[in-house]
Amino acid sequence: MLKNKTKKSAFNIEINIGGFSLTEKVLFAKNMAVMIKSGLTISDALDITADSMSGKFKKIIKRIQESVESGNKFSDSLKEYPKIFPPLFISAVFAGETSGSLEENLEHASEQMRKEKELSGKIKGAMLYPIVVLIATFALGMAISFFVLPQITPLFEGLNVKLPVTTRGLIWFSHLVQNHGFILFGGAIIFLVGLVYITRQKFSYPTTHWLLLNSPVIKQLVRNANIARFCRTLGTLLKSGLTISEAVGITNSSLDNYYYKKAVSDVADRLGSGTPLSEHLKRHENLFPKLVTRMIHVGEQSGKLEDSLYYLASFYEEEVDNSAKTMATAIEPVLLIGIGLVVGFLALSIITPIYSITGNLK
Repeated sequence: MLKNKTKKSAFNIEINIGGFSLTEKVLFAKNMAVMIKSGLTISDALDITADSMSGKFKKIIKRIQESVESGNKFSDSLKEYPKIFPPLFISAVFAGETSGSLEENLEHASEQMRKEKELSGKIKGAMLYPIVVLIATFALGMAISFFVLPQITPLFEGLNVKLPVTTRGLIWFSHLVQNHGFILFGGAIIFLVGLVYITRQKFSYPTTHWLLLNSPVIKQLVRNANIARFCRTLGTLLKSGLTISEAVGITNSSLDNYYYKKAVSDVADRLGSGTPLSEHLKRHENLFPKLVTRMIHVGEQSGKLEDSLYYLASFYEEEVDNSAKTMATAIEPVLLIGIGLVVGFLALSIITPIYSITGNLK
């Protein structure tokens, strides 16, 4: 079984595998499929494809071409760059070379990666709105703390009146910012950077991925995305000619969530017993709902497992889109309420003492 050494993140602006975008890989696979289908040799197809690329990826393709021309198989040449080409792509090429259907397998791999790009785009689009709002809110809060409050609080301190609790709290916070503002600001930045770093480390996956799977706001998005990825990848590998055991083992490397990877790894270990895939997936009903296991069972019984998997992949990809819209709808009022509370507190803290003074003057 090939191991994927690629680091993944659901929140990157572009999916990068070893420093190369997934878009480049989709174009590479598609171009190779078209040229091999037209009758060109692998070496000639690589040469033409390299000319259409640029930068580091062009150099990598040239090296692969040199390796193929020296007598190595295309799949063996790709294995020299495991951080660039994922196990799914290499396995599809290997199966295509063995069965004589290389161009078809390249098309399957290209389509799978294109769908993966669309899926990731939906997830990132769903996360973009709350992230932008939170960053803007943080920046506005820092600007008010550093530039606005220091101009207002001396006025209130000079008044010979009893200030309300909210105003006293505002004055206290203003002094805290004036005396330790840069420490607070630097600490907040360090905390956020450290939090992001920790969540990207493997030792934190059991905790962070559990939170993602059980968070009321985003759990459906995470579950639907992992099921869609599982079904699409497994269907592509089976269509490329791999056995069910090989395909499930490689599919495991394409998943992001720790608990889905663990469940699929358990299924891959048990497949050798002769029990159908659907029966093994039933052991993990908390991750794979009955719709998935039943549709896979129907596919196994009818001999059309790939078609069932593609149907499930399309269904759950649509669910990802729906979950993303639902999440944005659910998060928006929470963010607005939070911002409204902050604005209300500031307004109350500033207007209340002014109102009290004008009342005494009357």
